[in-house]
Parts: sequence; structure tokens; C-alpha cells
Amino acid sequence: MYLKVMIVSFVIVLLGALIGFLAFPMIFKQLIKRSVNLKPGSETRQLWEKMPFPLSFKIYVFNVTNSVNIEAGGKPQLEEVGPFVYDEWKDKYDIVDIEAENAVSFNMRNTFHFRPDLGLSGEELITMPHPLLQFLSIANLAQPAEVQAAVAQGLDLIFQPQSAFITAKFKDLFYAGIDVNCGSDHAAAQAICQQFQAGAVPGAGNHTNAGRFKVQRTSGSNQLTVGQVLAYNEAEQLQVWQETNGSRCNRLRGTDGTIFAPLMQPQHGLWSYSAQLCRSLTPKAMGKTNYNQLPAQRYELSFGSPSTEPDLHCFCTDFPSDCPADGTMDLMRCSGTPLMASLPHFYQAEPKQVEQVEGLSPTAAKHASTMIFEQLSGTVLSVYNRLQFSLKVKPVKDVPTMAQLRPLAMPLFWIEESLQLDEKITQLLHKKIFAVLNANNWFRWLCIGLGSLGCILGGLFLHLSRSDAKRVGCSVEE
Repeated sequence: MYLKVMIVSFVIVLLGALIGFLAFPMIFKQLIKRSVNLKPGSETRQLWEKMPFPLSFKIYVFNVTNSVNIEAGGKPQLEEVGPFVYDEWKDKYDIVDIEAENAVSFNMRNTFHFRPDLGLSGEELITMPHPLLQFLSIANLAQPAEVQAAVAQGLDLIFQPQSAFITAKFKDLFYAGIDVNCGSDHAAAQAICQQFQAGAVPGAGNHTNAGRFKVQRTSGSNQLTVGQVLAYNEAEQLQVWQETNGSRCNRLRGTDGTIFAPLMQPQHGLWSYSAQLCRSLTPKAMGKTNYNQLPAQRYELSFGSPSTEPDLHCFCTDFPSDCPADGTMDLMRCSGTPLMASLPHFYQAEPKQVEQVEGLSPTAAKHASTMIFEQLSGTVLSVYNRLQFSLKVKPVKDVPTMAQLRPLAMPLFWIEESLQLDEKITQLLHKKIFAVLNANNWFRWLCIGLGSLGCILGGLFLHLSRSDAKRVGCSVEE
């Protein structure tokens, strides 16, 4: 009898180990892989096509308080004004499934609804570098001398500038637009106006189209490929950056940023393609954390060092002599404008970037770009995408109001795009995934515990029964 108890107990231990440690995890992972796909009709596809809730979008503007002094060669003094708050809705349109490639192509759109009840009104007056005058004046420095002179004359006819700065309401600077004089017959002036009307100067705009994407629909044998960008604007790689020494700055890596594969590990990275920056980025894994009692990984973005990191050399204008400062990115090749991208207040950038102006105070809590990611389901639990745009200011001798400007990176504004899943949603995720995992955990250890106890007790009683039998045998012989 006790031997049977031991055998049954051992079988229970074996089943608990095989099912709990091998069979269940394999089946569970397969179910997760199959559930996260972009096939028409799937739950993931519906959420991916149109987010059911908005992101919070905030703009903080740097107001210049000493514009006259700056024009005379002084150090800029800035004060941060904001936030200007919006609800940001993301959706895809013109969606086409490509069955032969197991892919789907689409355009991605961002729509903003202003929320003055959550921030400032938009009527606030802001003084900042004239976005059109300075953009074209500085970009013009790369042209031949005779072209520079003609363009400078055209700029003077259009803007008739009394200052290199402009004071206007926030809503006019960023959305409604500012008045320029395009009535001149001067050839350069007409060319500049046409360039403006074609949308060459970047700015915040509603219903913005991020371009045409083609992405992988399902993961196949590799679960990490779901949602991966296969082409952008019909091209399988960019033609923006100068590749050097095997670098891959033009490579399209990761997703469109609205979906991530399940079962991701920190070493895989969370790659996504940013059309705004013309590059793929991944934040760095910073360690484990918890979000509403869910285990997760925390990630933080860094722009790195183009001058010292081989994979980033191709983001230099001319490596090694002309590279962006650590923690920044030159957007001239991307947008055609003399802009630099960085984290807000030059957080994690070279100290000299902060020291060139007054009014910056970088801190991790306010200016880091972070993400909290649940890796089993591929769910972003919390995200703060923060990005600053600065103007690469240079003196322009042909424009009197810009002739004495200091060469520096002048912060213009920074944006924060954020989302935090509430406890109601995370509880659903907990029930769907972690409650099942906990049940399996209880099952396997209960089987192993009870089975082990059965083996021990069965063995003990078997030993005692055999000892008693021996003693009885000895007594009979006597």
C-alpha cells in the first residue's frame, strides 16, 4: 500500500513539473503569440487602427526676455511658458491588406483637440526667434555667396525685419499662422513664399499625416516581427543619412510606435521608427519596476553620442569634424531646417548646451523620456515621450538684425506626449495574464509539494512497516 502511495505521489510530482514548468508555459506563449496580430477583425487590429482613448499632448514654449540684448551679441535669457494642453487622437486610414506579403499598408494621422481647461489659454504673448526669417537665413548660409545675397534681399522684402525675433500669441505662432508680405515681384521673394506655402517650415498642425507605412501583420515563427515596419513611403530604407563604416542610420527598425510584440526581453530593445526625426530609436532598459501591481520593465530614451558611438557616426554632418553635441540630433538632413532635437532643457546633453543660455534646469522627473512596458503582452503601461526642438543660431552678416548673434542652440519649445493606463485597464490585463500565471504557479508547486510529502510519508511508513515485520519475524523464531 505504501509503495503505491509513493508511486502515485511521484507521478503527481512529475506531472506538476512537466505541466507547470514545460507544457503550460509553451502553450501559454503560443496563445499570446496568436492573440497579438494585425489580421482584419482581431482585437489587436481594432485597437491599433484607432486608439479608443486620447493621449495627453503638452507644449512648453521658451519665451525670450532679452531679445534686444541677444541681437547685440548677448546671452539669451529664457522663461518656460506652458503647458498648452491637447487631447491627441491617433488613427490609421487608407488601410490596405497585402495578403501575399502578410503585410498591411496605411497612413497614420494625429488629431489634436485643444484643452484650455487643463492648461493655458493660447492667448499668451510669446517672444521667440522669428521662425521663418531665422530658419531660411541660417539655412541659406550653406548656399554660394551670390545665392545668399539674393535670398537675403528676398527675405528683407518679405519680412521687412526690425528684429530677428517675433512677439505673437501662442495660437498664432503654432497654429493660426503669422502674416508675411508676399506681394513683391522679386524672384527670390516669390521663391521663398512658394516654399512657405508648400509647408517647408515645420510646425504644429492638426490632422498631421505621418506618411505611408507598410508593416508586418503577423509574427509567423518569430513573435518579435509583428508590427515591424517593412517600408516607409514605398521605400524599404531611408535615403537621408550618409552611411559610414557599416553604420545603419537609414535602416527601418521596429514598429510604428503604436504596437509592440509580446514576449519581448530587455535585450531586444523597443525599436520604433519616428518620421518626425527620420530615424529609428530604442530606449534603454533601466530595470524592473511595478505599475498598478503589474511587474514591468522601465525604459529611458537617450540620443547618445554621435561623435563616439560608431553606430551613430552617420548622424554627423561630416564625421569626425562636424558632429552634433552629445545628447542632441541635427535635423537639417531630415527636415531641411536648422533645427536640433534633444530631450527637454538639454537633459543628458553636454553641459555646454545648458550653459549657453539662461533659464534651463534639466531634471529627470520633468524632462526624461520614459516608458513602462509589460513584456509578456507587449503592452505599454505608461509613457512620457518628451522632445525639445532648438534653433541652430548663427550670425548672418547679410541680415542686419542677425549679424551679431552668438552661435548656439536656442531652445524654442518642447513637447510631451503621455499616456498612463488606469487601474481598471491594468486589472483586466492582470486577470487575462497574471491570474492565469499565478494559477499555474500554485498548481505546479502544490503538485510538487503534495507529491513530495506523499513520497516522504509513504517511504517513512514503508520503512516502519518493514521494520515492524522484521521484529515480528524475530519474535516468532524465539
